[in-house]
Amino acid sequence: MSRSNIYVHRFLVGDLAGKGVIVKKSVLTMVCCLVCFAGAASAEPISMGEAFPEVRLPVPVQKGALSYLGLDARDSFTIQQVKARVVLIEMLNVLCPHCRKQTKPYNRLFQMLKDDPETREQVKMLGVAVGNSDEQIADFVEVYAVAFPVVADRQFTLHRALRAGPTPFSIYLLQDSSGGPGVVAGTQLGEDRQMEDLFAYLNDLLDMQTADFAGLAESQPTAAVTAPALPMLREELEARIRDRIRKTYGGVTSLSRQELSGNDFIYLVGINSQGKPQTLYARVVSRSAICDVCHDVHFYYLFDRQGTILDLVPLHLTKYGNIEWTDTETKQFKSRLVGKQLDSDWDFRPEVDAVTSATMTSAIIYNSLAMDRKLLKQLKSMAE
Repeated sequence: MSRSNIYVHRFLVGDLAGKGVIVKKSVLTMVCCLVCFAGAASAEPISMGEAFPEVRLPVPVQKGALSYLGLDARDSFTIQQVKARVVLIEMLNVLCPHCRKQTKPYNRLFQMLKDDPETREQVKMLGVAVGNSDEQIADFVEVYAVAFPVVADRQFTLHRALRAGPTPFSIYLLQDSSGGPGVVAGTQLGEDRQMEDLFAYLNDLLDMQTADFAGLAESQPTAAVTAPALPMLREELEARIRDRIRKTYGGVTSLSRQELSGNDFIYLVGINSQGKPQTLYARVVSRSAICDVCHDVHFYYLFDRQGTILDLVPLHLTKYGNIEWTDTETKQFKSRLVGKQLDSDWDFRPEVDAVTSATMTSAIIYNSLAMDRKLLKQLKSMAE
């Protein structure tokens, strides 16, 4: 089942005018209709008036990128270090079809900003590729002739800090002229082809101050992203877990649900192994899709008290075309995980770790395991 969502540029010109801010060029409200899988994360992404999070990213490797952004050569940087009054940050994924389509209008915007003496040094653009490798980014930049720098957010760190969901998602950051924290001056979820209007707005921001946006975020949600809803009832999920473990271990003596943060939870499963009681853990994971035309990711994995992963079970895992994984694909993918310790290095290598045509779903699973490295220690402390 799918649904249509309408996302609007959050320029809020009326709110700015009410605060005495003059927008000297007309800015049109731009609407983009996207079709996505039902069950998106309930928390809204970062919005106008909020401080931009300070997250370190790897420096761009594209020729001339360091000079363009005004960065010193080093291993990492924060977007606040970019030498510009305004920075357009596009959260993208190189496999997302709408992100690929966005490269053409954004390349045009890049040239418009470069050609205008008012914006040339004051407005910069940066792409942040969520969950992608350096090799994937290099191919993306070459194939689509991307004019602006693109860096990796391999562990979804900035993506989570922005409470972001599907890509493409663009943020317009207004840096503070006195060196204070920058503020979000607008966002766009989905494709944007109105580059003349966007150019005008970015130019307008040069005459504004971060204080002009004070108070605009007060009514906006600031909670962390919560997990999308499972595509099944709780009773069906628990029946599936019981049935799976029964087939493998011969029986389930108990099943209790332990709530974690957000909508996350885990099941403590009692079994009788060779006459001895034992507890296993079934960790249920639900993650929003990164690409705006993909389904959300739902699965659970089983591990023991030593943190050894015993099984991975799809609840809803899809590949290109939103086709569910086959049993063979699941078995091959699972073979890379079973037997590893939960606190292992979960660095995702798309060329060897991904299910064919399901690279981002595979990346999300690896990232979920990486985020759960300390879960066993957390469970032990909760039991004390």
